[in-house]
Amino acid sequence: MKIKRHKKAQKILAFFQHNFAVQPPFTLLLDGTFCRAALEGKVLIKEQVPKYLGSQTKIVTTQCIILEVEKLSKISPNLYGAWMVVKQFAVHRCGHEGDPIPASSCAKSLLSSNNPGKYIMATQDPELRAHIHQEVAGTPILYLHQSAPTLEKPSERCLAVAQGLGRTLSTHEETTLKTLKRKLLREPVQEPPRKKKKTKNPHSLSCKKSKKVKQVPQKAPEAKKKRKRHKRKGASAKVVTQ
Repeated sequence: MKIKRHKKAQKILAFFQHNFAVQPPFTLLLDGTFCRAALEGKVLIKEQVPKYLGSQTKIVTTQCIILEVEKLSKISPNLYGAWMVVKQFAVHRCGHEGDPIPASSCAKSLLSSNNPGKYIMATQDPELRAHIHQEVAGTPILYLHQSAPTLEKPSERCLAVAQGLGRTLSTHEETTLKTLKRKLLREPVQEPPRKKKKTKNPHSLSCKKSKKVKQVPQKAPEAKKKRKRHKRKGASAKVVTQ
């Protein structure tokens, strides 16, 4: 199962690499909801996420996200562990230093409308994920599914934008895109219509009569029947009398 999950992740990343220039080394932006889910599912983010996405993965967060989790941990002690987890990662400059804003708003500002920083967003927040689906094209989403890091399949908007770019694809890239649509989106792929075979005239040489003379098998000569001689009864009596 691990091999299948890794192959599926590589296909999704290949789609974003070609169409939206999300190239390695990847920058993973995570929020407090992802850290809390990882803590509950006993997921080691620093070890498991790079194995899933690739070794060239940089995991970052923002000061706004850390401060929000810290404030919530003082209200709800259950979030103290999530605060300790999120503090382990590098702090990425978000432009709100000194004047922090809510974590979801900070993430939305970094992603903007076309993800200029080419981030991979790691979150369990359904509202933030819905915003990315509708407003931000070209942003891969990582979430935890049954304690396993999982890349979300490209949204319909991502596919529409990718098709509207009009980029020329190589043969390998076209095959990869068709495979993605068929396996991930379960869309039927239209195959080119088969050409009808035209009726061809027979070859000129096949119409010629064969020059070979058919040999008629000869019958073996029948053996001549010997004629039996029958002696007459009167002939033997004449010889005796003489």
